[in-house]
Amino acid sequence: MARHFLLAILLALADSCQEIRVVSKDGGVVVGRSMEFSIPLNSHLVSEPAGTVHQAPLPPNCHGNPVTFTNRFKTISNWNVFAEKWTNSIADGVNEAGVSISILWFKGYAEYLNPADISGVACENALPHTKIGAYILAKYESVEEVKKDLENGKFPAIWAGTDLNIVPPIHFNIIDKTGAGIVLEHTKEEGVKWYDNTVGVTTNSPPYPWHLTNLRNYPHFQKNDKGREGFEYSSLGNTYILSQQWTGSGLLGIPGDYTSPSRFVKAATLLSLAPKPATTDEAIVQAFHLMNAADIPYGIVETGDRVKYTPWILVKDLSRGCVYYRGYTDLSVKRLCFDNLPDVKSAVKIEGNFSEGFRDTSGDLHPVDSISLDKHTEL
Repeated sequence: MARHFLLAILLALADSCQEIRVVSKDGGVVVGRSMEFSIPLNSHLVSEPAGTVHQAPLPPNCHGNPVTFTNRFKTISNWNVFAEKWTNSIADGVNEAGVSISILWFKGYAEYLNPADISGVACENALPHTKIGAYILAKYESVEEVKKDLENGKFPAIWAGTDLNIVPPIHFNIIDKTGAGIVLEHTKEEGVKWYDNTVGVTTNSPPYPWHLTNLRNYPHFQKNDKGREGFEYSSLGNTYILSQQWTGSGLLGIPGDYTSPSRFVKAATLLSLAPKPATTDEAIVQAFHLMNAADIPYGIVETGDRVKYTPWILVKDLSRGCVYYRGYTDLSVKRLCFDNLPDVKSAVKIEGNFSEGFRDTSGDLHPVDSISLDKHTEL
């Protein structure tokens, strides 16, 4: 009963995710990803060595051994635990070749092949959509390779798989360490489609082309304030000017709600206006700050009797092979890197305790007269 209750929540409320791409002047490519959910997630980062074998179920009209595929590369991916069981699909991940994939909710639009329609030779190259994330990380070292297989028909046929006894409605954002990216979507109207992610942003429904069209409604945002001369008016023969006493009017009216279309517009606008970071380190910092702009504090958004919030944020450094992450209660940033992973499949929980999220600096206090005043951090 509890498991089915969780399934209903998952299907109804896990509809908010966001991803952005930041490219630095030194060639670094960084991807920021948030998860928004309505129940506490028991989320882990799971590392897998090269050679890890994955197994996928067969469609009902296919017979023989289950489909398997093997990791060409080490991977770090996000897995969740529900009702004391691991989900059988990843929510996010990156491989050591610098390919990132994010699985984002696509409610109301996603539709995949009926598994009963797959038979014969088609069984040899078909996978449930719940295994696509792991498959891409296992097999590909560039977005160009993925596109080539999609174009020439070598990419697996994607049928409607299940996770937690539902068919999760999802689409996929794939980015590599060159900065190239595509959004892969499966819909009833269009079938299988992939789009170059030129904006560097992905959220949820509607389909990616709709979001690009919607951006045409918001060409007017700018960094600089508008109307600095103030509001001018006349009264009884006198002219008055009410000058601005604040800043930020260049972004006046930017969407700030948590709907998918608004989050896409806000993320695309902030990303386009943000200065290009000089280094990959600066890109990581910028990505966290940009992702914070989409953070949903607990208790702000409710659907029925459920509260939606942002349990974690990942920032993936594709150029140097590291994943930075933070939870909700433990706000400290932690990191996993490919050059320091164990040789067996391993996991670390994303969320920590509140006490793990800060460092007491009492021991760092020094007399004011001893503090050097000529050192500061450049942005």
